[in-house]
Amino acid sequence: MTRLFVVTGAPGSGKSTVVPELVRLSPGNMIVMDMDELLDDHGRLLGIDIASPTAAPIWPAYNALWLRITELIRRSGIPVLLLTPTLPPELPEGRWLHLDIPDAERRKRLAGRGWPEAQIEEALADAAEIRKLVPRSVRGDVSPERSARSILEWIRGERLGKTLGLWGRLRS
Repeated sequence: MTRLFVVTGAPGSGKSTVVPELVRLSPGNMIVMDMDELLDDHGRLLGIDIASPTAAPIWPAYNALWLRITELIRRSGIPVLLLTPTLPPELPEGRWLHLDIPDAERRKRLAGRGWPEAQIEEALADAAEIRKLVPRSVRGDVSPERSARSILEWIRGERLGKTLGLWGRLRS
């Protein structure tokens, strides 16, 4: 089956912002999807606020749904790039990359969205956990186009069996 590429990042890293650039820069080469795209305008899936701690029991089913969606697409031979806040143990398939920003920038972005301090602290803890589990990263605190180009460079390397080299990391 065709590969699944997964870009993870804690809230505020720029995942949703980079999607239009990824689509623009890779027309017809792969399907680009953000996990948030199934949610309604209020962050709900089937009426449930997916970001609420009370939704935790349905997160495994939500992850399984996304994995199934990607399998349906990939069986036709089209690679998929999925952007998600999940971790490899929660979605145990694919090649993983981390879209990351400095904690001070994440705090600023989330405060700008009106997030309460407790949720910001939780996002910072999530970012620290992602850094441990997915150490290969590209920057999300640059222009969306630059982040997208770095992600696509990583995918090209993965397709060719190469990892993102030192030169690629420095340019990211």
